[in-house]
Amino acid sequence: MSIIEPPPALAPTAPQDERAILARLRTLHETAQIRVAIDRKKLSHMDFPLALEADGNRWAYAIVILVGLVWWHFGLVPGLTGAVVGFLIYQTIGQRWVAHRLERRVHDRGLGELDNWRKLWRFGGVILTDPTTGETCQGPEGRWMGFVEAIDRRTQP
Repeated sequence: MSIIEPPPALAPTAPQDERAILARLRTLHETAQIRVAIDRKKLSHMDFPLALEADGNRWAYAIVILVGLVWWHFGLVPGLTGAVVGFLIYQTIGQRWVAHRLERRVHDRGLGELDNWRKLWRFGGVILTDPTTGETCQGPEGRWMGFVEAIDRRTQP
């Protein structure tokens, strides 16, 4: 190779292959051949790539407004009672709703877009599990593409 000749073409990093594997992961997840679980504590961090503070804020704003109205119209004791009831409602129903929205967002946006998936995997908190063997692969240390390909090979007829 001389200085004038261009270098040989390098093999592409195969983003299409990565996209195909991500699409396969989504399909395997939808058919329950791979479980995609999330660590809610880690993924509720404000630096989480798919974080949406509005989910929790909706509940907080609604509770504060309702408690304020109860306090305004009925007084201090009913207002404080309303605050305790609002807190309990958030702890029981609100947190489950926020967690459900988080899981839905990971499934829809995380498994649907390669850039989002890469950010999620590097951030950590996503756990892939093979339901038949119980084997897990967790980001960012695990090799998710190899994990998906191995399960895909095993499930192919």
